[in-house]
Amino acid sequence: MQKNIEQLKQKLEFAADVMKRLPRVRAQGYRNFWPAVKHSQKEIREWESLPVYICPTAEEISLMDKILDWYKPLDPEETKLVWLRAARTPWKIIGQMFNQHRSTLNEKYNCALGKMLGYLYRRPGKDEA
Repeated sequence: MQKNIEQLKQKLEFAADVMKRLPRVRAQGYRNFWPAVKHSQKEIREWESLPVYICPTAEEISLMDKILDWYKPLDPEETKLVWLRAARTPWKIIGQMFNQHRSTLNEKYNCALGKMLGYLYRRPGKDEA
């Protein structure tokens, strides 16, 4: 049982990671009419290098969608708690958000994971991601 819970946690963290790597939603139809600025080589060398974002593949996105279906048996508070932990949010911050002690939240978190495992074992088809 412990191995299954650890695998479930890894899958949830994978889904949260894929969600973070998705491109941002931007407003469509707006253009920039400012003229292009020509920068000198000195200015270009002084810029900090921008971080490289690796977009998720189609397979990763479809796997993330399957994993997000596992949240169905949870109520909204449990869903938020499990998602925050999957995104590696510290217990202290979650405790401040929910206004509860972290040991209480840990019990609720483990109960929610148990619900998710029960849902995964009961549903027909059981297409494990």
